Parts: sequence; structure tokens; C-alpha cells
Amino acid sequence: PAHMVPATVVVLDEIPLTPVGKLDHRALPVPDLTATGGDYRPPATDLERVLADILADILGHERVSVEDNFFDIGGNSLIATRVVARVNAALGTDAGVRVLFEAPTVRSLAARVLDDHGGHAHTPLVPAVRPERLPLAPAQQRMWFVNQFDTTSAAYNIPLAIRLTGHLDPAALDGAVSDLLARHETLRTWYPGDENGPRQLISTAEKVLTALRPEPVAETDLPTASPTDRAGFDVATAVPVRAA
Repeated sequence: PAHMVPATVVVLDEIPLTPVGKLDHRALPVPDLTATGGDYRPPATDLERVLADILADILGHERVSVEDNFFDIGGNSLIATRVVARVNAALGTDAGVRVLFEAPTVRSLAARVLDDHGGHAHTPLVPAVRPERLPLAPAQQRMWFVNQFDTTSAAYNIPLAIRLTGHLDPAALDGAVSDLLARHETLRTWYPGDENGPRQLISTAEKVLTALRPEPVAETDLPTASPTDRAGFDVATAVPVRAA
């Protein structure tokens, strides 16, 4: 493919090697990618000027001719993603990286970026009106099915014990957990079913989490303590702390 052809070839009198006989990459000369092989041709339109400025800025060149091939002057597939992102942000287009491979010069890119990818301004994200009945998302359907298939399965349950050292501030811990639940609806969403199948039901943070209260547990009793003693799964009701 054209974009994989070397941008330049440097002739060396000898290949630099390391003391163990391997190629010494650090001793290789840096190729000059600023030479384009042709005369500089300035942008003729405002669109070409915008595209040329973007390419020059990202590639680190003082200027870019409208006939310069992006991949011949130091561009590659990774840099192409940055270029296309900048072009879309500047022009309000929705072009993909492919367009730069197909039109690698400023002139060719200007001739098609608006025609092929223009007029599709990004739709602003706004809150949507929720229906009265929320269907399950595909991932939620999978979780619901696993639960219905085997109600004793521990799939998607993650037991976790954390040892903290120092003074416990129950009010601060309660506030932090409450803020987390209020911020992430998925942590307080459950999937009840009826004659129409399962659905999403989003509870309030207050309903999911009751007030946390410390319950001293001796360190020797922790291995045999029940999960309810440590922390409930559906509703956390206790935070065990090691007895002083």
C-alpha cells in the first residue's frame, strides 16, 4: 500500500552497531522529512488554509504545501487519527481516518471532506424523556437470565474486604457511599419481572442504602463471620471494624 512505502531513504557508509553487534538505533541519523520534492504551493481557499495549518501544526512543519502527501512528510496512521479529529472539530464534519488515506494532500482532502462528510453537525447530548417502562439493555438481559437460570449463582457478585487503619468516621463513610450511589444509577437499579417480562427499576440512593453503623468484630472472628455480618449485598447495613 502507498502509505507503507518509506517516506525517504537514507544512504549510510556503514551500519552503526552496538558492542554486541546489534543495530545501534540511537546512532542512526534522523531522516529529513521536511523536503517534499516539489515547489511550495500555498493554499488557494480558506478551507485549504485551515487544513494546511492543521497538518503543519500536528506534523511540526513551518508550512505544508497543498500538494504535499501527508504520509511523505512524516504522517502515519496514528497521527492520521489526530489530524482527522482536528479537522472534524474545526469544520463540524464527521470524517473517518479512511478519508485521509484516500485523499492524503490538502488539495484532495479539501475537495471531498465537506461533500462526503459535511452537513452532519454533532447532535448535542440532552437528557432524554424516559418511558414509564424501561426495557433491559443487552448486558442487563444477560445478568437477568443468569439469575433466573440459577438463583443460587454468585455470578456478577464481587465479595470484597478492605482493611483500614485509623479512626473511622461513619458519617464521612456514609456520605461517600451515598454520593457514589446517587451518581451512578446502575448501582441502584434492579430488574423486577411481571407478565410483560423483566424491566429496569431505578431506586433512590436513600432506599438502597440505610445508615451505615459500625459493628466491632474481633480479628479472630473475621474468617467465620457471615457475609451479613460483614456487609449486605442488596442493602449494606453494617461496616465491620476491627476491635481495638
